[in-house]
Amino acid sequence: MAAVPRDPISDVQQRILERQNTPWKKGVRRLQGLFVDAVLILLVLLMLEFLALAFSGRRGPTGLLLTPEEILDRLTYPWLALAAGFLALVWNLFYRAIGTSPGRALVRGAMKEEENLPWTQTSRGWFSVLLIQLTFFTGWLVTEVQVVAFLTKFSKAQDIVRGLMNPSADVLHQGLILLVQTIFLAFMATAFAIPIAFAVSFLAARNLTRANFWSRTAYLVVRTLMNLTRAVEPLVWALIFISWVGIGPFAGVLALWVHSVAALVKLYSEQIESIDNGPVEAITATGASTLQVLRYGVVPQVIPPFLSFTIYRWDINVRMSTIIGFVGGGGIGYILKPRVDLGAWGEVGTLVILIAVTVWMMDIVSAKIRERIV
Repeated sequence: MAAVPRDPISDVQQRILERQNTPWKKGVRRLQGLFVDAVLILLVLLMLEFLALAFSGRRGPTGLLLTPEEILDRLTYPWLALAAGFLALVWNLFYRAIGTSPGRALVRGAMKEEENLPWTQTSRGWFSVLLIQLTFFTGWLVTEVQVVAFLTKFSKAQDIVRGLMNPSADVLHQGLILLVQTIFLAFMATAFAIPIAFAVSFLAARNLTRANFWSRTAYLVVRTLMNLTRAVEPLVWALIFISWVGIGPFAGVLALWVHSVAALVKLYSEQIESIDNGPVEAITATGASTLQVLRYGVVPQVIPPFLSFTIYRWDINVRMSTIIGFVGGGGIGYILKPRVDLGAWGEVGTLVILIAVTVWMMDIVSAKIRERIV
């Protein structure tokens, strides 16, 4: 009887599954779930303490939890951290009786008994609702929301609205010139970001960097670096580059370029992670090199969404470039900020109209291009 030929794709999937189910990998996932639970529980405890202190009138001068003296005297934070770790450990040890914890469900998946249950019948569902509610109330107090003041103090807004509704033509010529600079500032930043983001995104895709220790290390380094870069706003990058290259549009280009690289790497890598693995596994099974797998198995699947994300990023950069000028990064914001400071609301109205029309036209054009691509 002839032997049944083995499917190379099934062999690849089996090897991947075996690598994921090693005892060391299982232990790492358990620790990851425990850590996530400890952090979430610690956040809940911190917000409960904050709300208790806020309603008792014992908030510190910054409005955030305890004063430094109280922290040193009572060691509140370490005790809360220990309590959160203990509760997370108990939840993970007795999850079958309590229910799957959020961290365990995120890292390892929920128990089969809970997969089809509504959130109202799971402990992690109620915990998530509690976390969301506490976050909302804490944010309301920390940001000192004053709805009554916003709805009643209209006298200060009358001059602003009157000026915006009566735009002045004195700044129209200068505004049009700087508006063109704004568009090209965003274009150059996006153009410089595309090749770097394209190359780096493959190292930031989780499904392409699980083969060995060095690829996993590269993934961790790239992801961490991009997250840190994206966490800093373009306005801060503009201040840094203004100190480096001086005031002008080039500093704005560099600021938007750095932030665009980090943002595009995130968008590109997430698209790579969502590709169909069938072609990749088939090409890998033929003994193709890594570059060949990327060239023929990955790139054809991601080019259309990559183009769509790039156009969308240019649209975002046009909007951001109007604010970059506030700190000297060039563009129309360079003359908008002084007018706001002087209260020249008629000229501000003119510049706002120019910005709004440009953004509106950019949105229409980018939407049409994305429709053609898709």
